[in-house]
Amino acid sequence: MSADDYLVRAGHYRRAKETADDTFTRYFLERMEHGYRVLAASEAAIAASQEVEKKLNNRRD
Repeated sequence: MSADDYLVRAGHYRRAKETADDTFTRYFLERMEHGYRVLAASEAAIAASQEVEKKLNNRRD
């Protein structure tokens, strides 16, 4: 999955959290949203490092 895909899923959990009735459900949905945002940030960092690696490899050739 891409970083954008993870952000879309995080958005779904955020919207669901806003409509949740009880505290436990809101907490659970908040943690899921946070987890997907962390995954999105990680995926973006990996993609950026891969781009840097490609550029460095091209310089060596």
